[in-house]
Amino acid sequence: MISAMTLLFLLAVTVSIYDLHTHRIPNWCTLPLLLTGLITHWPGNLDLWLATWILLFAWSGEWMGAGDVKLWLALMWMLPAESSSHLLVFLFASYLGTGLLQILWRAVQGQAQTGTLAPAAWRTIPFLLLCWYVH
Repeated sequence: MISAMTLLFLLAVTVSIYDLHTHRIPNWCTLPLLLTGLITHWPGNLDLWLATWILLFAWSGEWMGAGDVKLWLALMWMLPAESSSHLLVFLFASYLGTGLLQILWRAVQGQAQTGTLAPAAWRTIPFLLLCWYVH
């Protein structure tokens, strides 16, 4: 039997590949997952709500695209309750690590460091791996 974490990981990999090719994350993938997570894990805990507000703040400041935020929110709300106590640490660790990796990649490629939008669904993969490892 495949665990929920495995399915979320496979979904994140699939959406990341799609995002790399199309620069889009489809709503038909994220919205049902987000709604299911909200219904299943309502009311959540403080870490989950803080992570939600941080992501919404990042979207409102145009630091993240709406599709990326919906994907992150859907994955976070779908995680087992045991994983939610580490959400903020894993969120920050994933963004720091992938941000540094993206800066390094752009430097190697000779691309501008700022002002360039790039597919970012792949950033959920290290996040889920951290959650999977601790879970």
